[in-house]
Amino acid sequence: MTPGVVHNTPVQWHAPARGALRHVVLLCNTLGDEGLYAYRPLVALAEDLAQAGLGVLRFSFPDQDDGVDLAPEADALQASLDTVLDLLAWVQQQWPGVAISLCGYRLGALLAAEAAARSPGVGALALLAPVLSGRIALRELALKSGQAVAADQALVQDGWHLSPASRETLARLDAQALLAAPPAQGRVFSDTGLRAAEKLVSSLQLAGAGDWRVEPAEDLVSLRAYSHLVTVPEATFSALVAWLAGLTPVAGTADPAGAANTENTGITAAPHQTVALADAVCSATLSLPGAAERALRLGPQQRLAGVLCTPPGARTQPQAGHPATPCLLILSTAGNPSAGQSRSAVRLARALAQRGVASLRVDVRGNGNSLPVQRARNWAMYTEAPTDDVVAALDWLQQQGWAQPAVFGLCSGAYLALQAAVQDPRPGRLLLVNLQSFLWQGAPFGAELEAPAPGGGAAAAPASGDGVQLKHLGRYKQIIFTRDFWRRLFAGEVHVWGVTRRLAAKLALRLASRVQASLPTGWVLLPQQAAVQSRVACLTQRALPIDLIYGDTDAGLNELETLFGRQGQRLTRQPGVALQLVPGADHMFIDPPSLQTLIQYVGDTLSLSNAPSA
Repeated sequence: MTPGVVHNTPVQWHAPARGALRHVVLLCNTLGDEGLYAYRPLVALAEDLAQAGLGVLRFSFPDQDDGVDLAPEADALQASLDTVLDLLAWVQQQWPGVAISLCGYRLGALLAAEAAARSPGVGALALLAPVLSGRIALRELALKSGQAVAADQALVQDGWHLSPASRETLARLDAQALLAAPPAQGRVFSDTGLRAAEKLVSSLQLAGAGDWRVEPAEDLVSLRAYSHLVTVPEATFSALVAWLAGLTPVAGTADPAGAANTENTGITAAPHQTVALADAVCSATLSLPGAAERALRLGPQQRLAGVLCTPPGARTQPQAGHPATPCLLILSTAGNPSAGQSRSAVRLARALAQRGVASLRVDVRGNGNSLPVQRARNWAMYTEAPTDDVVAALDWLQQQGWAQPAVFGLCSGAYLALQAAVQDPRPGRLLLVNLQSFLWQGAPFGAELEAPAPGGGAAAAPASGDGVQLKHLGRYKQIIFTRDFWRRLFAGEVHVWGVTRRLAAKLALRLASRVQASLPTGWVLLPQQAAVQSRVACLTQRALPIDLIYGDTDAGLNELETLFGRQGQRLTRQPGVALQLVPGADHMFIDPPSLQTLIQYVGDTLSLSNAPSA
């Protein structure tokens, strides 16, 4: 997997594992949160296609993951379509004569269909769980967002912003555009809407299309779970790879003129010996207002992927009287790629660059573009293993002149940052956002979901059995005095026994933790609490600055207050430790005002900590 930049679009190139290049697949992800969840499985698909002898080009749409930013009023759908068309033209120029296919998922399938209809050079088209028209997509988005939005207003769904211009363009898109110029080969892999897919294929066949078929693909539903819960739809991907690989001309069948024998395949291609991206593409940087970004690979066997974001003209190597540009290491969260939920990490990195702070956002193992690809659910979030990835990132930064970068993590990324700082003295500061656990012990996070349930199915709920998940305890003091609480209580909608039992257990643990904190060193009442206090003590004794940042009702505050008292006072009394509560912030900081508050806090903190002393 080789990163690069083409026409100011970040790309990832998966070269064929063997032989000359005969067939390139342009792989289009979908947009919004669905694209975030499907990111890792589509990396697996690209790797599978490369192992089968095909070249695959993945890329970031504008305003999606690592793509360029667009103005709020911009037409993101038109920009996305233009990106597909530009990359198609670039592939034709880069590898003339090589067969080209398009493959798209959900809205990416709709964009791929539109691009294929406009590009006669596309020999085959694969549509994965396609949304067959933009009007259908807009109805789905309106239902998910739970809001009625006027035509002249933007629609926002989980941080994805669709301007009125974007909505207008999306409404015009329709897979029926293929009827004008259908590719000779096509497959529609669909888990729902089979009747609509079959109707489209029938119309294409009447219009003179060649080998088109609908393939039921029930396992594609696995792509719509949260990013750490998604699994690769093995059956569908195997069928897709076999079909596309079967269209590739067999080595050694080229005629004397150089054109491959493609009888019964519908694809004509000449083999191309160059399978690598041009050096100019691999070394290119993404030009942004106030920043420049370069994707790279690092760590043992270049297993990890990262994106370095720097201010224009940034100095990385320190010189006498000129310290290096301050730097922040941003760790990925859960199963998300390094761009973050709703591009929160991208927005943070680019805002910091405008304030003179460089950053490296990294895909730790099992996430994003890291290798090997995690094909099953990702349970590596709350384990010690990924700390090796943080060490590898610190090694790379040190080689560039950043000896003590600050480290930022959200949720499981915060846990990883904390554990890495215990093992490695190089982090110069920790910024821990909505940290849920200071020390995870026992079964891996989420393992109860894979435990067999009675009757042989997968378990549907945690082992506690009451299905209760507590908010921050202070939130219950507010809820209990509301009219809605008492209405729900008398209606039997409140799980009284479950909530009471869990609250009592939490309060008892808080009392015991306070006793543990007052015991002499070496006296252990609660082993886990003692272990946490020992770990945190080793950091505070190093005078490592630690910033704890929480949404003011986030459940992670329960752990902080259980271990260290109300608002973590036993911890925040230590020099260099600060607590910042962000009113109304959701757990992943998707809400734009909350994210802006977080970015402002991080920027101010790093700017002050790197300001020259008087």
